Amino acid sequence: MRRTEIKAFLCRVASLYMRFASWTTRWEIVGAEHPRQHWDNGRPFLGCFWHGRMMLVAPTWPREIPVDVLISQHGDGRFISTVIGHLGMGTIEGSTSRGAVTALRGVIRTLRAGRIVAITPDGPRGPRMRAAGGLVLAAAAARVPVIPVSAAMRHCRVLGSWDRFILPLPFGRGVIVWGEPILLPADTDQDTIEAGRLAIEDALNRLSEEADRRMGHVPIAPAPPAPDTKTAP
Repeated sequence: MRRTEIKAFLCRVASLYMRFASWTTRWEIVGAEHPRQHWDNGRPFLGCFWHGRMMLVAPTWPREIPVDVLISQHGDGRFISTVIGHLGMGTIEGSTSRGAVTALRGVIRTLRAGRIVAITPDGPRGPRMRAAGGLVLAAAAARVPVIPVSAAMRHCRVLGSWDRFILPLPFGRGVIVWGEPILLPADTDQDTIEAGRLAIEDALNRLSEEADRRMGHVPIAPAPPAPDTKTAP
């Protein structure tokens, strides 16, 4: 088989496994009223979850609710883009390290068009569970709230990668924890961006800790903050 055919096969297998693990899991959903008030009324928002929990959150997203996910342009990002495409999600290319300006414009344009956008604000390379500021700029410019979400599973494997990537295992219990919408002012000076960034980061870490504890796990700890915080998504 050619390399492209092998990659396509692996992407399909990964997406099927994610669905299988999700379908065989007994999910508890906490705080579902927060996104539902937007889903039911067709209002866009900027959803965010940590990179390491992507395989938990993505396959549980309602298929009838359109969403576009910001995906980095490096090789791993292209693989992830194909996988989530099989899950029925759209993609926006860009990241904190490459294509940042293009990504920011794409996110704002998509939100203004009335679509929901999802971002992993610590991707694609970390630091783990530390938010970049670009999602603040995007949400403020599009005048939409940020809604954080996290997830955990009783049966899983936590990998030794930078993001402590969680590999779901089937036939267990899981929990999805949604946070309250975070409204950001249109003023995007540096202090406002930093305050918004910290509010989102703190909310995501609280939700992740709650999810881990509900499943009987010691919470995954954030990595030390980066020396300087970028303001790209």
